[in-house]
Amino acid sequence: MAVTEVGLIQFLSDDLAIDVSDVASDTLLFSTGIIDSFALVTLMTYIEVEGGIRISPTDVNLANFDSISRMINYVGRVSA
Repeated sequence: MAVTEVGLIQFLSDDLAIDVSDVASDTLLFSTGIIDSFALVTLMTYIEVEGGIRISPTDVNLANFDSISRMINYVGRVSA
């Protein structure tokens, strides 16, 4: 499987009950409070399963997880 923009938006909507009507690929999710630290664990599990990767705790930061595009880029880097 793969981590995609459509899949992440669907996950945010269905599993985290987030209104995604204004969420775009570059929307800052954590910095703006759309996603909180409690949702992070669920989101990381989804990314690990869908991306077939293991997220290192040192990689959990805003540079890698603050937007959908950053998450997709991160998965691409660590799965290469």
